[in-house]
Amino acid sequence: MKRLISKILAGLGITIVAIPVLLIELFVVIEVVGYVANHAATDKQTKELTAYIEKFVEDATIVDSHSFTGNTSGSGNHVECESMVTFNSDMAEDEVDRIFDAKYEYRELEKTDGSYIVTVYGDAPFPDNLEGH
Repeated sequence: MKRLISKILAGLGITIVAIPVLLIELFVVIEVVGYVANHAATDKQTKELTAYIEKFVEDATIVDSHSFTGNTSGSGNHVECESMVTFNSDMAEDEVDRIFDAKYEYRELEKTDGSYIVTVYGDAPFPDNLEGH
């Protein structure tokens, strides 16, 4: 009888210790999956933006592209996807702005030294990931 009680208590003790360890492991796995998914979403957004420029800005020449995944605004704890593409074009700035206005709600467009820089912001699939803190 004492052996049975000892085994039950040992099993209960192991379970009590294992539950927090499993919860911590689950948290880490979710954060890693979120990190990978957020970066994949940003890469996809940047590729789609580049393809959109090449398709709708007739004389566009892509100069550079850059992406960032994290807290772009500096306020709050959230993750965003930021894509920035620099391209050359002879189109007027208002025409280029209309092209991006048709597809992208959260964007910035600036023209410097004959090149356009368009920055697009998107939502991350895991907005509460640790990367946004």
